[in-house]
Amino acid sequence: MKKQLLSGCVVALFARVLLPAAASESPESSPSVTLIRCGTLIDGVSATPQRNILLRIEGNRIVGLSSGRHGSPHDGSTTIDLSSATCLPGLIDVHVHLIKEDAQDNGLQAKSLSEENLLKMLRWGFTTVRNLGAGNRGQSDIDVRNAVADGYLPGPRLKIAICCENAKDRNFGVHGPAELRAAVDRRVNEGSDWIKVYGTISAPSPGVSDAENPLQYSEGELAAIVDEAHKKGVRVAMHTIGGPDSHRAIVSHVDSVEHGVDIDDADLRLMKESGITYVPTIFVINYVVTTPGRTDKALWSDRLTRNFDTFERAVKAKVKIAFGTDYPAQNWTSDPAQQFQLMVSHGMTPMAAIQSATMEAARLLEMDKQIGSIETGKLADIVAVQNDPLADVSSLEHVMFVMKDGRTIDLNH
Repeated sequence: MKKQLLSGCVVALFARVLLPAAASESPESSPSVTLIRCGTLIDGVSATPQRNILLRIEGNRIVGLSSGRHGSPHDGSTTIDLSSATCLPGLIDVHVHLIKEDAQDNGLQAKSLSEENLLKMLRWGFTTVRNLGAGNRGQSDIDVRNAVADGYLPGPRLKIAICCENAKDRNFGVHGPAELRAAVDRRVNEGSDWIKVYGTISAPSPGVSDAENPLQYSEGELAAIVDEAHKKGVRVAMHTIGGPDSHRAIVSHVDSVEHGVDIDDADLRLMKESGITYVPTIFVINYVVTTPGRTDKALWSDRLTRNFDTFERAVKAKVKIAFGTDYPAQNWTSDPAQQFQLMVSHGMTPMAAIQSATMEAARLLEMDKQIGSIETGKLADIVAVQNDPLADVSSLEHVMFVMKDGRTIDLNH
């Protein structure tokens, strides 16, 4: 069945995206060796960058970092010269909706529809993403995630949250703690990496504020969802907009608050104490406000003002913040790295903004032993930009080199 879902065009596209030198090694052969000369290295964990670093990659792992410009590929290795560039860990976006679906829930069609989004994200330097649901056809999400993991489809590695039983109201289709625990079990058994919860019923009706939007679940029901997910070893992300919505997510001990337009100071303190991560998708709201021809700009402008205020207070409160953009919600198609500028202009340092999309995001995904930093033993996910992103964070919108899993991605096609 799986082979039936794979098309020749997908395999051909994969072959074009990866450079010939990145071809898989046979199990009996020694892993390929690549040396990368980095003029500057921002490793994802250190407070300051390092200069003139030589990275040694064997297969898909980083096996060594050394200082200085010396060293030559006497062992048959390939050298990539980024000595005039800044190297960083592969970027991570923990809130995307990349996987498109067709009305018939056809796995092959879903892959075809998703190819462009996945490839664009990878070429923009995002080597890992968390896809937080796109309707109620979870099998498509699973098929695409597995196709990327198996090497049939080029794109960032994916963590997915299957969503939702009721696509219109964005809920599990049941109520009551016991029924919701069973719904969580079904999601996990289907293959969902995360559980996503919507605290309110879609968008508020005209004249209803975000704070007054009806809530989907009681605190007891939310506690049951979170407890069951954690028992199954799965984390919980909750979509919130209004203050009451955010408060209930936080007191229910979800793992991440998504959007979080309104969060009061007391709840921000509780987030910090509980280790809950804030994922403020500020660029998508900014995009909506600046899109010509919309008739709902007043609503979104008010949300943007409130979201910036919450973000600034979260930074001051030292809440954990992970980079998430909601790409490509509201039909925006530009590089999600534009959000870095908004984060910096509203109180975050450039280094903290970078770490929100590297190590902090990896910790949220519980993948920090594998990705999120350039350290010995980790997967070789590496990007480079020509200029210094600490001096001009918009440099991250102009990635010139991408390596995922030790394979160099062709950015020219």
